[in-house]
Amino acid sequence: MTADADIAQWLAEHAAAWNANDVPAMFARAAPDLHWVNVVGMHWQGRDATVTAHDIFFRLMFDDVPLTLLGIESIVAITPDVRICVARWRLGEYTTPEGHVVSDETNRMTLVFSGAEDGLQLRHVANLRIAANAAPHDPMARRTA
Repeated sequence: MTADADIAQWLAEHAAAWNANDVPAMFARAAPDLHWVNVVGMHWQGRDATVTAHDIFFRLMFDDVPLTLLGIESIVAITPDVRICVARWRLGEYTTPEGHVVSDETNRMTLVFSGAEDGLQLRHVANLRIAANAAPHDPMARRTA
């Protein structure tokens, strides 16, 4: 496998499991001590808690809501065994538990992995909703290298 192809494969498998409404498969290669921070700041500690929370939210609002990987923005090696990935996702329309319809949502997710290839494990996620109204004001988006 080429460098970082295992992370790209993990992201593709995660999206396929999401789109199949298969929550346990989304976390098949997650560490037991996984930490997950979702787009509204909830912090779930442990793979089991993360699976349970996602399962509940799928039943409430995410069943059959498509998830598309828009791209991998970066993968940085911290040590030979730890890498951090930043990926962008598009989430289809859904309705929150309080009845708010969310459409055309784009998220930026930071993922921490340990291991490599078949031993790759997800360790930590922070998922942020990209505020469309703020994007035009990003001072770094207008800079050239």
